[in-house]
Amino acid sequence: MMEKNVKEYIAFKKGLTKMPEHLTIRKERTGPLFKNSILEKFTRTSIFAPIALHLTTSTILFWYGTTKLEIPFIHAIIALVLGFVFWSFAEYMVHRFLYHTESNQKSLFNLQHKAHGIHHQFPIDPTRLAMPPVPGLFLSSIFFLIFWLINTRYAFVFFPGFMIGYLGYISLHYAQHRVKSPRYGPWKALWKHHKIHHYVDPYVAFGVSTRFWDFIFGTMPGKSTK
Repeated sequence: MMEKNVKEYIAFKKGLTKMPEHLTIRKERTGPLFKNSILEKFTRTSIFAPIALHLTTSTILFWYGTTKLEIPFIHAIIALVLGFVFWSFAEYMVHRFLYHTESNQKSLFNLQHKAHGIHHQFPIDPTRLAMPPVPGLFLSSIFFLIFWLINTRYAFVFFPGFMIGYLGYISLHYAQHRVKSPRYGPWKALWKHHKIHHYVDPYVAFGVSTRFWDFIFGTMPGKSTK
């Protein structure tokens, strides 16, 4: 199966097929990740659950940093903004180099499918447009730990900015799949950018909340895909 996966990627790049099979949209509205019904429930969520979870934890951490750790408010705001900007870079890098790196490694393919490939197969399923709370809390804790190891004090105000960027991302991502493209030019371009990634070429247009990093790293859609 892994060899077939990579062969289809190569065939797509050569223009011999419209889309690799594992990223092709299915006719059904949704599909399962696990046979176990309990595990399956943990793979689905409404958009409101992760927003409430991460907004609450980020607010508490920012409050702790500015009051208990006595980080000057202006310094906290600067760290918050830097965290917000860093999210957009992390969003691009994870999407491009983790979710869309074709490989013969079964473990990587399974990770990609469970975290992202299932969304490509069922892009309008509203229960798979954001990371569910349990795995989301686990992954966000890992990011916080990394930031904490880099700078123990300022992690408490940098991380909330990072998570605000994430919340903006999942909100936009949900809207791009569930809400009609807006007329406002920049928003319309962002909607179209993500549509190209799903329906035309999954190896370009990796940015969801911004097209900036696609422009910087040369993964903007070509004229033929616009």
